[in-house]
Amino acid sequence: MAVEVVPADADDVLTVVAILGEASAWLRRRGILQWPERFPDDLLQRSVASRELYLVLEDGEVAGTVTLQWSDPMFWGDRANAGFIHRLAISRSHAGIGRQVIAWAEREARANGREYLCLDTLSSNTGLRGYYEELGFAPVGVVSGPVGHPHTDAHGHWEATLYEKPLAVETAR
Repeated sequence: MAVEVVPADADDVLTVVAILGEASAWLRRRGILQWPERFPDDLLQRSVASRELYLVLEDGEVAGTVTLQWSDPMFWGDRANAGFIHRLAISRSHAGIGRQVIAWAEREARANGREYLCLDTLSSNTGLRGYYEELGFAPVGVVSGPVGHPHTDAHGHWEATLYEKPLAVETAR
């Protein structure tokens, strides 16, 4: 099972919308309102334009999506020492490869001179919080959902727990 992460292009946005929609519906069935039913196409198109949106492939088949940003002032302020994961979603038919995607993001962040990998999740999503903590992420704060954010627009007030993971510095041999 070979996992590869590749940049998405404008033609991939509908595929990404479908993956995020499937993940949102699955979470909803479990009583978790993590994401809106449909992410706005323009948000994803902006992520394509800024080269932050990726497809996750498993054995050459689209298996998921992830956004990796080098700036996230809405959640993290003016922080230049980290990479920021958003909208990580794996199709149910490919469940179990999320760790490999996070490992990819860690490598990308290190390669871009970043000291931390950061992400957030709803404070009420205890299962996902435990998963991230198991992967070495530590909670470092809480943020209230900002106006204009897709989750706020879909569900009203919410809080997210901010997580960061220090990245081991690679030394030249």
